[in-house]
Parts: sequence; C-alpha cells; structure tokens
Amino acid sequence: MENRNPIQWAILPLKKYATFKGRAPRAEYWWFVLFVGITGFILGLIDFSLFDRIVGSYGPLGLTFTVACAAPGLAVLARRMHDTGRSGWWALIRVPTYLTMLAGASPLYVVPAFEALGLPSPVLVIGGLAYIIVAFAVLLFAVTEGYGGPNEYGPDPYGPDELEEVFA
Repeated sequence: MENRNPIQWAILPLKKYATFKGRAPRAEYWWFVLFVGITGFILGLIDFSLFDRIVGSYGPLGLTFTVACAAPGLAVLARRMHDTGRSGWWALIRVPTYLTMLAGASPLYVVPAFEALGLPSPVLVIGGLAYIIVAFAVLLFAVTEGYGGPNEYGPDPYGPDELEEVFA
C-alpha cells in the first residue's frame, strides 16, 4: 500500500463515495471524520455570516455539505466496522443522527417532538439510553485496531508486507 498523507486519507472516502464493501483502516476513517468536522464548522460560520437558515440551523452551504457527506460517512464507517471483523450494519446507528441533523433539530428538541406524538417519557428515556449505548459501542469499534491479515470482508488494507516491515 502506498503511503498517504492526511489529506489523501481524508478524501479517500469521497472517492469511494458509496462503497460499502471492503475494509477501511483507522487512518482513513478518522482523517475523514476530522475533515468533515472542520469543513462543516467553517461552512457553518460562512452560512451564519452570509446566509439565512433554510433548514433548522443549516444554511445552504452546511446543508449541501451534510447531505453530500452522508453516504461516504456511512460507507467509510461500514468499511471501518469490516476492518474490525464486524458487520457493516453497525453503521446504521448513524441514520437517526443524520435524520435529526437534516431535520435541523437540536438533540434538545427531539424529546419534546416525540412527546408531542404521544410517546410516553419512559419509552423515550429507554430508547435514548439504548441509542447512546449502541453509539458508544460503535465508537469503541471505530477506535479498535483492525485485524492484521485478511478477514471475511477482504484483505488487510495496510497490505500483507506492512507488518513484516514494522517488526523486522
């Protein structure tokens, strides 16, 4: 595998826009997360300064960027789960987060919105706690080192010779 700099790692998920097969090393996932966070923050500042909000707290730049990064974000997380030997279905924990963000809702407004639908508070509390526990588990999986060598999802993204060079 060729050596990549952080920018190359960060844009790799954009090149693999909706590729859910294969494996993604930690570098690919976390550089992409950092890139999305910094870019989203900058676009949010620009939106706040120059534009009106169009959906919730989003201006046109932030909303476009969020929508554009949803598929590669889910795909790289699924590939990251594959690298740790887990099913890519774990990435679906992100879907409620994306839906909440795209609806423009702050987490502070989610509970009153569900209560307005008639859901009792204990159901919301239990559901919220379950979501937090699963999201934390996915975070732990994402920081876990991937399997050295091939696994059921594909070859080692660092290649077969990388570990031999490190430990030689």
